[in-house]
Parts: sequence; structure tokens; C-alpha cells
Amino acid sequence: MKKTMITGVQPTGNFTLGNYIGAIKNFVSLQEQHDSFIFIADLHGLTTYQEPKKINKIILDLAAIYLACGVDPKHTKFFVQSSVNEHSVLGFLVAFQCRVGELSRMTQYKSKKAKAGNSVDLGLFIYPTLMAADILLYDAEVVPVGSDQKQHIEITRDLGERLNKRYGEIFKLPEYYIPENGHRIMDLQNPTEKMSKSAPLDDKGTIFVLDDVKTTRKKIMSAVTDSDNKVKYDEKNKPGISNLITILATLRDCSIKEVEKEFGDCNYGVFKEKVADEVEKFLLNFQAKYQKYRESEELITILHEGAKAAEARAQKKLDFIKEKMGIAI
Repeated sequence: MKKTMITGVQPTGNFTLGNYIGAIKNFVSLQEQHDSFIFIADLHGLTTYQEPKKINKIILDLAAIYLACGVDPKHTKFFVQSSVNEHSVLGFLVAFQCRVGELSRMTQYKSKKAKAGNSVDLGLFIYPTLMAADILLYDAEVVPVGSDQKQHIEITRDLGERLNKRYGEIFKLPEYYIPENGHRIMDLQNPTEKMSKSAPLDDKGTIFVLDDVKTTRKKIMSAVTDSDNKVKYDEKNKPGISNLITILATLRDCSIKEVEKEFGDCNYGVFKEKVADEVEKFLLNFQAKYQKYRESEELITILHEGAKAAEARAQKKLDFIKEKMGIAI
């Protein structure tokens, strides 16, 4: 029997090459081997205010991006989170089992609270309980994440285990999946920071998947490296060139060692040109697929059918959970 795999992404910011390499590429490579679910986490996106008129467009843009990245509705149930109400109900029930101290220790909450102080919304504080519900609702066993998301899987496991002890065996506990390389793509101008989808569109350190390829080439050619001029992977001492090596290796589906061997005698200028060529090839292919999906009525149909299939599974699971908790009449 196939293991269940799930992932989701918020419809906020602008999708980057880092988002593709660090998350979606891995999901796509695994989707046929699993009972796969992927959702657009529009409820999570509401932890910060979004203009209502723009949300619908952003959701559809992101749906087209996912499909262009290779998410296949034949193998994956692809839907919008708010279309399946069981996510919200279970999120509420899970919140009752969670302690304030646990949530206050979450890295993302602490980081944003440090910047915003007491103006942080409650949604940001309790969003890990909804995230846990997203995963537990489908008994997901595999969750592809970046290395900075491990904490979310750990609290999901803690909450699932707590509910199992209180009410009997209700949930399977998930494991995170982090690829050997390519799990974290860094900013081209500041390679000690992760490439961010919240960066402005003219940001020189971020490659957006809908960028013009000429713009992308300029960003890569101006990427910060070091004075060594040796194409060698050393994340600590050579973070800039290591980041470019990772990008090339993951787009080519080869190892870092293979990249080092091929370009070990090249200077940085030549190597950057090769990275830019590979990124350009990927983007041109991706953007053609994106336009096809975005302009097609099939996009809405795929999301509706995915939601219907997910809801059938989620409703059955939620009925079972409520019965175990003694609230099913």
C-alpha cells in the first residue's frame, strides 16, 4: 500500500526558484510513488491581511504554477484548503490539545513577534495547530519540507501522539522528507539568507519563476561569490558559489560532486554563464506551461475535482475522530 504524502503552500508573495527546488520539485518526483495530496493554503495566508479582491487571482496564479511545475492531477489530489471545511474543524479540535508554551516557542512566531511586538495576530500564534490538522487529517506519513520546516513536523507529531494517548489510536504520525541537496536555495546577493518569496520583484538576489529570462541572467551574473575563483562546494566558507552549484545540480538532477568535477577548472564567470543557461532553459519551459494552464478553464475543474476527492477522504476521517472524542451524535 502506498504511503500518503501531503504538502501545501501559502498564496502569498511571489513564487521563487527556491520554492520550486526546495519543495515542489521533490514532491513532483515522489507523487507517483505515494497517495499524494497538495493544497493551496489560503487559510494560512490569512494570518496576515490580504486584499480580498487579489486573493482569488493569487490562488489561480499559484495553481497554474504548481501544475506547470509538474503536479499531476492523475496522481495527486490538488485543491484549495478552504474548499475542504474539515481542515478548519480539525484545526479547532487540535488547538484544544495544544499548550500555549508550545506555540510560543515556534521559531516563526518568535521571529515575527520580535519585529511586530504585541500587534501579532492570534492566527499567527495558533497556525501550527491548523498545519498539524492539515497533515493529520489524511494520516499523512511523508511531508516534503525544507530544513527550516522540521519544527512544524515535530509539533505535528507531538500533537498527534497526544491525541492518540488520550483517545486511542486516531492518527498516523508523519515523517519529514528533506532531499540530499537543493533543500535550501539562498539569496544571490546575501547567500547566508534564504531566497524569499516576499522579496520585491526587482530584488537582485531572488529569482522569481515568472521573471524575464534576461533579468534572471543578470541576477545570476551579478551573484555574490568570493575571491577564490574556484568552483568548489563549501557552504561555510564559500556560500555564494555553493548556492550556485546547488541550483545547477538540482536543475540537472545530478550530484554536487559531478558539478565540481565538470567545472573545477572554470572561472566564476564561465560557471555563472552555465548556471544562467540552465535556469533560462528551465524558466522558458516552465513559463510556456504556466500560460497554458492559466488561460485554460481546466484549471478550475482540476481544483474542484481535487477538493471533491480530498473532502470524501477528510469527511470520513473527521467522523471517526469525532466518534473517538465522544462528540459524534
